Amino acid sequence: MKKTIILSIAFVCIALGISLSSYLAMRENISSMAIANAEALTGVEQPDVADCISDPDFNCEALHPTDPSKDKLRLRARW
Repeated sequence: MKKTIILSIAFVCIALGISLSSYLAMRENISSMAIANAEALTGVEQPDVADCISDPDFNCEALHPTDPSKDKLRLRARW
């Protein structure tokens, strides 16, 4: 009887340890994904038309996400 109780307590402790370590690992992973998403969102809002390459058939246009007056156009070029 005493041996069964000790084994049960040991099993519960091991199960709690495994659960806690999995929770902490998952929380760290979610935290790193949230930071990566925030960094991606704070990047450059508008591409630069200077990155376009010459092409006589196309025009390279970079649209500003909120202000159309800041749109950029480079004639005879493409992305």
